[in-house]
Amino acid sequence: MGQDGSRQLTPLLRRAGRVTLIALPLLFLGLFFYYPLAGLVQSGLSSNTGFTLERLTRIFSDSYLRHVLLFTVEEALLSTLASVALGLPLAYLLTAYDFPGKRWIKSLTIVPFALPAITVALGFILVFGNNGALNRGLMALFHLSSPPLAILYSLQGIVLAHAFYNAPIVTRFVAAAWERLSPRYEESARALGAPRWRVFLNITLPMLMPALASGAALAFIYSFLSFPIVLALGGARFSTIEVEIYRRAIIQINYSGAAALATLELLIALLFTLGYLRLAARYARHLQLATPRPTRSLLTGPAGPRRWLIYAFIAASALLFVAPIAAVLLDSFSRTWQDQTVFTLDWYLAIFRPTYSSLIAASPLQSIWNSLSFAGASMVIALTLGTGLALNLTRRRFVGRSLLELLVMAPLGISSVALGLALLRTFVRPPLALSGHWIAIVIAHSILAIPFVIRAVRPALERLAPRLSEAAHALGASPARTTWEIVLPLIRPGLLTGAVFAFAISIAEMSATIMLTRPGLLTMPVAVYRFLATRQFGAASAMSVLLIAVIALAFVLIERSGERALRG
Repeated sequence: MGQDGSRQLTPLLRRAGRVTLIALPLLFLGLFFYYPLAGLVQSGLSSNTGFTLERLTRIFSDSYLRHVLLFTVEEALLSTLASVALGLPLAYLLTAYDFPGKRWIKSLTIVPFALPAITVALGFILVFGNNGALNRGLMALFHLSSPPLAILYSLQGIVLAHAFYNAPIVTRFVAAAWERLSPRYEESARALGAPRWRVFLNITLPMLMPALASGAALAFIYSFLSFPIVLALGGARFSTIEVEIYRRAIIQINYSGAAALATLELLIALLFTLGYLRLAARYARHLQLATPRPTRSLLTGPAGPRRWLIYAFIAASALLFVAPIAAVLLDSFSRTWQDQTVFTLDWYLAIFRPTYSSLIAASPLQSIWNSLSFAGASMVIALTLGTGLALNLTRRRFVGRSLLELLVMAPLGISSVALGLALLRTFVRPPLALSGHWIAIVIAHSILAIPFVIRAVRPALERLAPRLSEAAHALGASPARTTWEIVLPLIRPGLLTGAVFAFAISIAEMSATIMLTRPGLLTMPVAVYRFLATRQFGAASAMSVLLIAVIALAFVLIERSGERALRG
């Protein structure tokens, strides 16, 4: 082939490469995400006679299901308000003041995202339960004969646990905007005699509203779709749509009823997700107008009652955010013997035994191996497909780019329980009889991780100078070689971050997994829940600590690898 033929072939190869990078991920999502969910919706909107809304209308006419729906909305609203009430003052402290440990506290706001929800639920039981550390301390301090605080297995317990997860979301959104607000507007108002509260309400809060609304919307979505927290802390009295879908599908074997509930939940979640995306776009535009903001020392800044109010808030926040995880750690190394608490490694020895445990209907050691192997496979799939999508989304604008972005980011706003149910009911016959197979769990985890990989890789690609690829193409390098030898090495920190996020999401995931798990496929989060359900708190704590340690190690490795990549 001559030189002219090579020149004609190069654009074809580039176009084929782009098509492949889009086609493979979309084929994966279409087959294992959109097709099962479409089947689930069809099942919820049809009967033997064809299309019908009867199953949906039955939800609103059934008093129990109507109560479940209203309670789901109620707890999500209250959880959002609690998240704002905690997150907004914390954002103010991080923005307005300098104090020892500020960088650590900023870093810790990301910690709840990496913690498995069932582990948080266990920590709240150990701290706020009737026999938890808080009630025991109050009973000993005031010589009480019964627990004074009935927090657990109540709406308050669910709201507090959701605030643990979602308040840092509000903090990060609001702090990012607050740090960039120009102080001249507030200073001008103060110079004209306006009191602090009026300056905040009339000037600062309106400018922060896009960020606050974005964080609150995301907190509402996460609370609305919450499953492990409600399952563990709700008790028999409190059930949300997510928990009811699980009960009807797995316990009652009522798939049609579960499909109808999942369809209604998907519609509601989709509406709120679209609203969040609009708010997030406005929030992003708002950040671009920002300027750095000065801070002052917390030790010398506020005086009198305001300083003590700040210290009281810090103490209360520490109780909420630090105590549950500390309680899990301490509980994993302790055991009651002859009415005394003693140090022990028995719980860790128990979870590392390869023998079958009747408490969880599996081997604890096997669940550890399952989690690590599922996470590794999910990481490879999500990183490969997510990077391909990120490469296409960062190229020059093309028709349908916004639609493509919406399609690939959709798993962020979809119920994991509904996804597990959809996969469970769709792939039951050959040639893709995946139900009851480990591949189904890996597929579910990969789908949930792909949007996070895109979010990690895309900024690195956007910072990459396009002239590097153009120069490689001009020198005769194929698109595949250019991507492999130039683009991927330069975006290695983003790839490493995406890989760790995919690994952490998979190893901590419980909602879809509990719908798909079968004997021999138990994972660590599901094992924690089963230990918890059988009141084996020590074993549950030991498994939780191991789970947190694995996730923390992954993030430490990614941070150090990223630093080496940037230096080298």
